[in-house]
Amino acid sequence: MKLGITQLLPTTFAEITIENIRQVRDLGFAGTAFNVNDDPATISTENAREFARKCQSEDVLIAEYGRYNTNFVNSAARDESLHQVRETCRVAQAIDCPVVIVGIGSHNPAGNWFAHKDNFSTASRGTLIPGLREAAAIAADAGRILALECHITTTLRDAATARAVLGEIGVPTLKVHLDPVNWMTFETILESGPAIAGMYASLGPQWISGAHSKGATLADKLIVHMDEIYTGGPGDRIDHAAVLRGLAALPGDLWLVIEHLAVADMPAARATVLAAAKASGLSFTGIGA
Repeated sequence: MKLGITQLLPTTFAEITIENIRQVRDLGFAGTAFNVNDDPATISTENAREFARKCQSEDVLIAEYGRYNTNFVNSAARDESLHQVRETCRVAQAIDCPVVIVGIGSHNPAGNWFAHKDNFSTASRGTLIPGLREAAAIAADAGRILALECHITTTLRDAATARAVLGEIGVPTLKVHLDPVNWMTFETILESGPAIAGMYASLGPQWISGAHSKGATLADKLIVHMDEIYTGGPGDRIDHAAVLRGLAALPGDLWLVIEHLAVADMPAARATVLAAAKASGLSFTGIGA
């Protein structure tokens, strides 16, 4: 396994400096996610290659490139989402990034990650599958893995549903980027370890591209409410050792990328992950203790 981080690099491509890249290694990570907000069409191939050269000079790998606001369940958004995949894969090639992560989308006009009853309809699934099949073909032509960021509010609301859709599409370079917190429910967050093991088992080893690490808490409220927190933060109910055991059992040297946290919390999150790895007899390649 390799350990990466996100949110150390600025989210605007032109603002990324060699100092930002150097900080990845200074904080003890092997690589970084590339999660800029720029439209990938505005990033030239040569500028992307120059960014890659800077990363190489600092011995920093690029773990993943996220374009999370694609929408493959809304037919009106399909063409733009496919354009985003095509341009993202071009940039990913230039920066030597193996995995492009995309979102599923939603019918909720407030945002692509918010719930809507139609997200779970047969019609949405029927729109999603051909869109993902075409997106996966674009990624495969570019030599990239296309990974799906799933969520309980989206059409791919659980591991079993995601596995069924991947099997129907049948493209080996289309996978799930496992983020266990995104699939937590009131029942499973109370015993997150078995739930996480179940996610790995349901998906199967050939359908997982890597994993994200973050935490989650269950609030003491009369209506069920969960909050996302940083890995190992106060009240974190996620069994991080279970995440690592599942990831380590997969073929290849896959990435665990810690996400959604302030820079000040990164050392503590890293320590949580390393402690969970040590307790399970596991280790990461390319980093010190």
